[in-house]
Amino acid sequence: MIKFKRAAVLVLIVVLIASLLTGCGSKAASTAQQGQTQTEQGQSSQQSASSSSQSAGEEDIVQKIKNSGKLVMATSADYPPYEFHDISGGKDEITGFDIDIAKAIAKELGVELEIKDMAFDGILPALLAKKVDIAIAAFTITEERKKSVNFSDPYLDGGQQIVTYKGSGIKGKEDLKGKTIGVQLSTTGEAEAKKIQGAKLKQFDRVDAVMLDLMNKRVDAAIVGKVVADAYIKLNPDKYEMAGDKLNSEQNGIPIRKEDTKLLEVVNKVLKDLKDSGEYDKLVQKWFVDFKPVEKK
Repeated sequence: MIKFKRAAVLVLIVVLIASLLTGCGSKAASTAQQGQTQTEQGQSSQQSASSSSQSAGEEDIVQKIKNSGKLVMATSADYPPYEFHDISGGKDEITGFDIDIAKAIAKELGVELEIKDMAFDGILPALLAKKVDIAIAAFTITEERKKSVNFSDPYLDGGQQIVTYKGSGIKGKEDLKGKTIGVQLSTTGEAEAKKIQGAKLKQFDRVDAVMLDLMNKRVDAAIVGKVVADAYIKLNPDKYEMAGDKLNSEQNGIPIRKEDTKLLEVVNKVLKDLKDSGEYDKLVQKWFVDFKPVEKK
C-alpha cells in the first residue's frame, strides 16, 4: 500500500513538472514571437524614417537655397565666352554664357547668385563635397562623369578643336606626332589629346595659361572647345589659327549631385523656359556670334 502511494505521488510530481515545462515553453515562445514582431516593426519604422529622411533631403536642397537667399555656383572663369573675367568696365566681373544661365536659375529660385571661381579639376570635387550648390563650367556630358553626378538636359552642342600659332605649319591632328599639345586638366580636350599617338602633353589648370603658352610658342598646339577657340582667335587673329575640323561632337550639361533631384527639375525647367521664350537664342547670339573679347592690358 505504501509502495502504491509512493508510486502515485511520483506520477503526480512528473505530471506537474511536465505541465510547468509546457507552460514555460509556450510563454517563452510567445515572448520570442512578440520580440520578433516588435523587431520587425522597429526595422520597418527605421526604413520608413530613412525613406522619409531621404525624400526630405531631396526636397530640402531647393528650400535650403531659398532659405539662404543665394545660389552658390562653382565655375572656372577662364573659358570665354562661357565664363571669364571682364575688366572692361573698370572692375573685375565674372560674366559669360554660363553665367547668364546661372542667373536665370537663381531668378527662378528667387535668390542671388554667388560665384566661386576655381580650377576646373576642383569643381566636381567641390560639388560632391557640398561646398557649392551647383557647378556650371561648360561641362561635357560623359559616361564617366555620369557615374558620380546627374546632368541636366543638354544646353549646347560643342566639340574639341586644335588651335595653333600662326605659321606653325600644323594643319590637323596628323601633324601633331612628336609635337607638344597644351591642354587643360580634367577636360575632354585633354582626353582627345591623349588619343593622338606620338604627341606630348603639357597640362595646365586654366585654359588662359594654355593659350598664353601657345602664343609664346612654348607648345605647338592646343586642344580646346570649338567656341572657346573661336573666342581666342577673335581676340588675337594675328596670333592663332585653327588646324582642321572639330575632333569630336559633344554636348554641354550642368552637373547636379545625384540626390538633388528637385534642383535638377528646377534647372531643366529653366533651360526649357529659356528656349521656349526665345531668350536662349538671344544668349547664343550675344555670346557666340556678337561677342568681341576685350584684350587684357
